[in-house]
Amino acid sequence: MKKFLKIGILIAVLMICGLGILLWYRFDRCMITQFQDTTGSQGMFYTIENDGKLIVIDGGNPGNAEYVSQVIEQFGGHVDAWILSHPHPDHIGAFNELYEVLQDKVDAIYTPAFDYDAYLAKSQPWDEFEYYERYLNLTKDSDKVHYVHAGETYTVCGLQIKVFSAYEDYVDARSRDLCNDGSMLFKVTHRKESMLFCSDVGISLSDLMLAEYGEELKSEYLQMGHHGYGGLSDAFYTMVAPKAAFFDAPEWLMHPGEENSNLTTPEKIKLMESLGAEIFYYEGAPHRFQLK
Repeated sequence: MKKFLKIGILIAVLMICGLGILLWYRFDRCMITQFQDTTGSQGMFYTIENDGKLIVIDGGNPGNAEYVSQVIEQFGGHVDAWILSHPHPDHIGAFNELYEVLQDKVDAIYTPAFDYDAYLAKSQPWDEFEYYERYLNLTKDSDKVHYVHAGETYTVCGLQIKVFSAYEDYVDARSRDLCNDGSMLFKVTHRKESMLFCSDVGISLSDLMLAEYGEELKSEYLQMGHHGYGGLSDAFYTMVAPKAAFFDAPEWLMHPGEENSNLTTPEKIKLMESLGAEIFYYEGAPHRFQLK
């Protein structure tokens, strides 16, 4: 009898330890995942899991919507916060396709507050402005939308999110590419480590960000601006000095042939390697890592 009692106690202890490990794995670890865009084009789609909650960043092109939906289902079908960096189709397209169905499962949306008239007046052919209009119609009068501004700090799912740049008057004054340069440039910080997301911010804001924030930009992980071509200056990336750099780009963009010799992605790859950063892109994705 005593033998069975001891075995029972041992099983109970093991079960409690197993449950403790499971809870620690889910609730005490911040995990970030970079996903590819299944359309074969460039896009931007990340998830962040922390404290048992899920943050989705962008989602990529409209054709990536089914993949985004599958990923969300794998994480339980509920999105605690959805960050939309800017309303270009390769960032907001999948969201637009999914939101009517998923809106009851999305608690909050964080995105820049674009000036409709200013953006329309300066819109470029690549902006495909109708995607922004569709987003506005989908989220009209929603109390879930939080419009972010430069300099603000939020606590989202137990993480600190500092917005370094978003659409502001200074973007309008400096740029004719309002959608890209007005996208969110933000830093996600856990306990000891952080990741800087540059979205599609371009070189025209590099000096301003350096002057305004300096060493505050430093981060262990970096999402490269504008998929790694164009984007921010070498001085900006040198200041960030990450140990890993994420290019949201397929093979043809990472290693362009002679027909795309104008693309600067290879130069940015060499720069980040010279800084000691490990390089990640769509090959081998999803790439999942822990933010300590």
